[in-house]
Amino acid sequence: MVRYDILDLLAVNSEDFVSGERISQQLHVTRAAVWKQIKVLKEEGFEIEGQTKNGYRLIRTPLSLNEWALKRALTTTSLGNEIDLEDELLSTNVRAKELSRKGGVHGQIVLAKRQSAGRGRLQRQWESPSGGLWMSVVLKPNLSLADASKLTLAASVAIVDALEEHFLLRIGIKWPNDLIYKGEKIAGILGEVVGEWNAIQTLILGIGINANFPREQLDSALNATTLLEILGHEVDLNVLAAGILRHLENQVKALENKAFEELRLNWTQRALGLGENVRVLRGEQVFLGVFRGISVDGELILETEEGEKCFTAGEVQLRSCVGKYF
Repeated sequence: MVRYDILDLLAVNSEDFVSGERISQQLHVTRAAVWKQIKVLKEEGFEIEGQTKNGYRLIRTPLSLNEWALKRALTTTSLGNEIDLEDELLSTNVRAKELSRKGGVHGQIVLAKRQSAGRGRLQRQWESPSGGLWMSVVLKPNLSLADASKLTLAASVAIVDALEEHFLLRIGIKWPNDLIYKGEKIAGILGEVVGEWNAIQTLILGIGINANFPREQLDSALNATTLLEILGHEVDLNVLAAGILRHLENQVKALENKAFEELRLNWTQRALGLGENVRVLRGEQVFLGVFRGISVDGELILETEEGEKCFTAGEVQLRSCVGKYF
């Protein structure tokens, strides 16, 4: 893409101006075409300074999702090698599953600037206005089905680590897949297996983060917040996505190397409700007990009057006994 070739030239010479003539000669396009592409880049959110005698200089990349800016921010070896970025999708998970069935590769990511029919766990609606980070990752890890179920736990820790690294925020994890800041939901995760889990193992990991939009754009009934509300300014979604993918890649490699104990410790340190009286809902059944963490199999451990019970993420919901959303 010519305009991304222009960006590459400007980025390499970030301290200096690059003349329109030099750009046109190196890319074999007219100066009028260069000017036209610069105009398009500005519309995409790139801040480019232009001076009549000196040429162009890249000042700032956009905070909104952009494929060139995301690729430049990535430091991973596999996650993000293939990027599908759309202005709007029904759901990034749905698109990722479609790509997987057509032979999608490990680490392919799907992003949308807006989702019109996003879904969370248990088919709940997930509001996805413009400004959020709506991303799905295609994973084909070397894991058994039992270990693959731990990937949502790994994703939780990866996102928390990235948010803490970039914004110094202390985020809690509500089992199994909600991320909470001061009692309000900031992000969620949805893991879905594609087809049968056999020799070709594929799991889609959907990640949704309320980022660059005001709280008012979400349903007032939701107990949620956004990074904009917390920080008071917009964040670079490309840098954030790249940071999450870096931490997630490290977590996936750790699981493949059977290093779940470190993940379990990191997850437990961020777990909300640990040691508290809780209710576990499984269909119409309600189990009361004390939340003791997660087992070596990645299951919720509930200490009841009848002894310890373990539950998988897919079958139950966890609630506080005192009515608060932790």
